[in-house]
Amino acid sequence: MDIVVVRSGGVAGMTRRGAVDTTTLGDAASEWEHLVQRALPQIADLPGQVDQRTRDAFSWTVEIGEHRCETPDSALTGPLRELAERTLREGRRSR
Repeated sequence: MDIVVVRSGGVAGMTRRGAVDTTTLGDAASEWEHLVQRALPQIADLPGQVDQRTRDAFSWTVEIGEHRCETPDSALTGPLRELAERTLREGRRSR
């Protein structure tokens, strides 16, 4: 399963990207899959992309397989935040 996260905005207005393909992780794949299963229900509960963004705040785009959400930083919570932050921290960087 492919996981792609893009975080943009903030004071510097920079964009960070990270991606993980769980099929290439070997023994670590089950840990990622468990986190994905906890995070997926949150995608359905998030509102659509918010047009009014808070100044200097981050916005996130999270893609998990064919599921996708765009959300402000304040709405990214729980397992979905954990998955997004871990993907940025441990995933490969892509441009």
